[in-house]
Amino acid sequence: MANFNLPQAEAEKLRVCRMLRTKTAFGTYDEEDLDPWQMGTSTTAVFWCLGTMATAGPDDMYCHPSTCREGRGCFQPGIE
Repeated sequence: MANFNLPQAEAEKLRVCRMLRTKTAFGTYDEEDLDPWQMGTSTTAVFWCLGTMATAGPDDMYCHPSTCREGRGCFQPGIE
């Protein structure tokens, strides 16, 4: 996962489950104007889990960067 040259505290905010996806994860129009998708700041993005291929994870909770984090039972850390 790219860290976008952010300070450590900001990079921690980007640490989401590796199974979380959204269409905006595949590119942006202008990197300077947009936050990384892992921040969850988009008001129109739809998120889904690769494990269930649905908007809810294996625990039936909704998928979003604010909820798909360490501590959730189905969380899978990124591969480094």
